[in-house]
Amino acid sequence: MSADLRAFLAEDLRLHPRVAYQGFLGAGDAARIVEALGPMTPFRRDYVGAICIADWDHRLPSQLLPLRIYAYYTEGALAAGEEAYDDRVEEIGRRDRFPEFDVPDFDQLPADEAYEVELDPSGQVGRCRLTSAWRRNILHADAEKAVDIASACEEYKLLREQTPDRPERLGSLEAVSWTPPCESQHERWTLDVWYLLAFDGRVGTGRSFLVDLDDELVVTARDFSVRTA
Repeated sequence: MSADLRAFLAEDLRLHPRVAYQGFLGAGDAARIVEALGPMTPFRRDYVGAICIADWDHRLPSQLLPLRIYAYYTEGALAAGEEAYDDRVEEIGRRDRFPEFDVPDFDQLPADEAYEVELDPSGQVGRCRLTSAWRRNILHADAEKAVDIASACEEYKLLREQTPDRPERLGSLEAVSWTPPCESQHERWTLDVWYLLAFDGRVGTGRSFLVDLDDELVVTARDFSVRTA
């Protein structure tokens, strides 16, 4: 059991065969990556295990090694993840006949939490993000509390004063997703609350407030831009 995914990454960093063929990453790289990452603490409960893979970007030579971290809360979920990993390894092996042929990567393995970290071939760490679709599943009570906290902060009040002509059709504050510590650099998970300022039918821009529900405060505010499909 662990309360931080970095413990599993330090113990076992797996390489996509095409990454291994190119000689990227070696002894000591996992420890260096762990030091560069922010906290990776669980959303609801401690982890029993994780599968951490430096994946292939479908280029030769590779320019980026997506580091995929799949986290598990139970032994059953971990076993299912390992089975899916083994199946993917076998599929890669069946299709890995000549270097010019493309082969699968390790995207979308089943997991309780899934992360992707930008990693270059030298092991330098970039942005870390939660990729689990459930990050947008928010209980009504949590969403309501986060909106109340954001609406009471001084930055939001000032923003309202500075944008008196904002169209009402843009709606009010909205809790949109859970944000893990590795993205926010805050010690706990936060709820991202958006205040849309403009939308042209394709691109929306506004202000985001990251809310700590435990301390009942806005830990940071930042601009955002989102494009509709």
